[in-house]
Amino acid sequence: MPSSLIPAVLTKLGPLGPDDVTDLRPFLEAVPDPRSRRGRWYSLASILLICAAAAVSGARSIDELAEWGARADIGVLQQLGVRRHLMRWRHAPSRSAIGRALERLDGDALDASVGAWLAQRHRETDPVNGKEPGRTKRRAIAVDGKALRGSARLEQPHRHLLSAVTHERPLTLAQAEIGRKTNETTHFKPLLAPLDLQGNVITFDALHSVKANVTWLVETKQAHYIAVIKTNQPTVWAQLDGLRWTAVPIQHTASNTGHGRRESRSVKTVGINENLGGIAFPHAKLALRVHRRRRESGERETRETVYAVTSLDTHQATPAELATYLRGHWAVENSSHHIRDVTFREDASTVHAGTAPRAMAVFRNLAIGTLKAAKASNLAKTTRAIRDNPERALPLLGITNNATIPGT
Repeated sequence: MPSSLIPAVLTKLGPLGPDDVTDLRPFLEAVPDPRSRRGRWYSLASILLICAAAAVSGARSIDELAEWGARADIGVLQQLGVRRHLMRWRHAPSRSAIGRALERLDGDALDASVGAWLAQRHRETDPVNGKEPGRTKRRAIAVDGKALRGSARLEQPHRHLLSAVTHERPLTLAQAEIGRKTNETTHFKPLLAPLDLQGNVITFDALHSVKANVTWLVETKQAHYIAVIKTNQPTVWAQLDGLRWTAVPIQHTASNTGHGRRESRSVKTVGINENLGGIAFPHAKLALRVHRRRRESGERETRETVYAVTSLDTHQATPAELATYLRGHWAVENSSHHIRDVTFREDASTVHAGTAPRAMAVFRNLAIGTLKAAKASNLAKTTRAIRDNPERALPLLGITNNATIPGT
């Protein structure tokens, strides 16, 4: 196809050659099929692949998943593993077939499979490690929760998900449905247990600043943490607030302007000497004080002071890097949750039966992680360009023309 016919937003993606992207198919084939074998025409993997390709194309509901399949030609359906009828035609699964499959899925297995594939994509697209000679660039992972507000019904509350998302490009490595926000703390360890976290930096808000969890992170998973401390940890907060911060010089400053506001941040750090009593928080090596000033357009300036502790020592991270980790955690709200709500209309989705709400969230995570790994700068424009030609979604998922696919 002449390059002039390819939208400019897609020419920036890549590399997307057959050897550049791991095939998603074997990962989805590991998801157990909950359906009865009798009367089963479409394989579960083919249904999930259609959902994945449709999500990358911007599909926001089960109806749009089915509509994407209906637009796909025979060649695309063949590559996705849709069986050929004896009369030699191929049809995409209907809306009801897709809906029934998603409602009965094993949500944990689907999350694990997609998370494993996204982790592989992270390794494939990870930039060269190290900013300075002798200094390794650490992967940062944010643990944060999100509500699926549209999934609520009179007889049931909305679903709540807890996710582990990389900072640099929002790839959701793990996700779990936890019932409600108050359950986030108890699901912290089960969420991160399957991941290889050695040497990584885990960031989380004050809700997860629990001593048992951070002890497990450092001693069992060999990871580092940056924990925000608020008044829900009164002893630690009082110790941090009582330090002589006025005698400590500002070690890093940063400012940015956008979305009708101007924000500036200053960072101070203090080493914690365990021989002198330390801080009542396990494995804490540095105390951080972040002072933020924000001025909304036409409003008065607001100021906020945030305290945090970290297991990283002064030789392991500079104040600028610590500020980047904290900023990266707060930015996950915009780089992942905001995209799910605005581009994919997650909060407006009324899917509520069975595991379908969680499955749809998994495919949104897959789409965001896939497009970010391919260096898409504007996801809304990119998904629209892919939607117009369904075959454009396949290289992003590592799917190539394979005549040996069972059932084709």
